[in-house]
Amino acid sequence: MDRRYIDDNHVVARYLADRLTDDEREAFEAYYLEHPDVVQELEAAARFKVGLMKLRDTGELSKLLQREQRRQWPYFAAAAAVAALVIGAFVIIDRTPERHPILAATVEALRGTNGSPPLTRDYAVLRTRGSAIDAEIPLPPPGEALELRVLPEFTARPERYHVRLFRMSADDSLQSVAELGGLVPEDDNFVSIFVDGARLKPGQYRLAITGDPDTDARDKESAFMLKLNDPSATSR
Repeated sequence: MDRRYIDDNHVVARYLADRLTDDEREAFEAYYLEHPDVVQELEAAARFKVGLMKLRDTGELSKLLQREQRRQWPYFAAAAAVAALVIGAFVIIDRTPERHPILAATVEALRGTNGSPPLTRDYAVLRTRGSAIDAEIPLPPPGEALELRVLPEFTARPERYHVRLFRMSADDSLQSVAELGGLVPEDDNFVSIFVDGARLKPGQYRLAITGDPDTDARDKESAFMLKLNDPSATSR
């Protein structure tokens, strides 16, 4: 899948509405993991939508359209059409649940109403000395999930944490994959996150854990290097 196919076939809107075929969904997810600009465009469109919603809620959008209706009708008619399309598109987006998150606080949340995937096993992620890799993990087959038990090197007060997962490129640049906040540690101080590992590619990743924004540890971070392996390669 390439960018032209995505634009010509309205892949982003269909993905958010869960209307892609299985092959299209797999190809698109592989594409946006390698091209974070797609996510940036969605974020920019979301900000634009919020601005339009505010204008509409305050009545300013209607006033602008009515005030210049006679003088610049063609321009404002086009603007109104664009606004309607954007608002309509994002009504669909807003009502579409995040059915396939990569990270979740519970294994049930990975699939929502579609049923939770079975766990393969859990892995402890903690600081290792004398090694560039803190955890080496085989990726699960499709339909299965991983539990990562992460041990932060600090304590947040109140005890709530935020996790971000990055994929490392060949040039060591980082590409954001997913993030999750509001995580509460267990009695042994490990923070558990559940990962739809089948949606990740083999390679090296950086897992960073900080305190949630409203804690005293929002500026503290523990970062771990993960190596995710193709399970077939691991078994050989």
